[in-house]
Amino acid sequence: MPSEALDSGVPERTFSLFAAFRVSSSHPVVLDGRDVPGSVRELEDVSREIEDEGVVVRGWYDASGVRSDADVLVWLQGRAPEDLQWSLRQLRRTAILQPLIRTWSALGLVVDAPEAAEAPKQWLAVRAAAERPGFANTAGAVSVQAAASCGIGDADWIVTHEAEALASIIDHLRDAGGTGARDAAAGGGLAGRLIDPAEMIEVLQ
Repeated sequence: MPSEALDSGVPERTFSLFAAFRVSSSHPVVLDGRDVPGSVRELEDVSREIEDEGVVVRGWYDASGVRSDADVLVWLQGRAPEDLQWSLRQLRRTAILQPLIRTWSALGLVVDAPEAAEAPKQWLAVRAAAERPGFANTAGAVSVQAAASCGIGDADWIVTHEAEALASIIDHLRDAGGTGARDAAAGGGLAGRLIDPAEMIEVLQ
């Protein structure tokens, strides 16, 4: 169950949780036309349920073709890490996600103030880094956010880059030298295109 919010006067902190899934060859996602509306509605209902508990589904992303071990990626944000863990379990129990294999996940404390009013952009790249990037909260075509995961995961930092075009992220990282400080987690990075729950059916089948 999610934790109860405490009014301690301490400024709110934001945690990010990422989870990547791939299709299982032994248990593929098989939905006929009659199953699709109900399965999509279930995922949307669970997403609303966890948002009522203070966890935001920042986005679902099509990661197919980017790496061999990921087809979809979800990004969750909230005040308490235990709420994010609970939310991920709730999502994994849905008909769409249950057959999938989780291949990577990461949890971190956001250290750069998130732009709450900024809508998710069309493309996301998330990477594990050994050091905090010196170009966080970049203005312009690419929005960058860093989350500290020191001592709780395979990397000390989880860095996200959002842009309307994937080429903008690639150019930004190349020009900033951002691919130098990588960690082995998730092979250094993962990218995906923003999709809605209904589009996940096409991605996974």
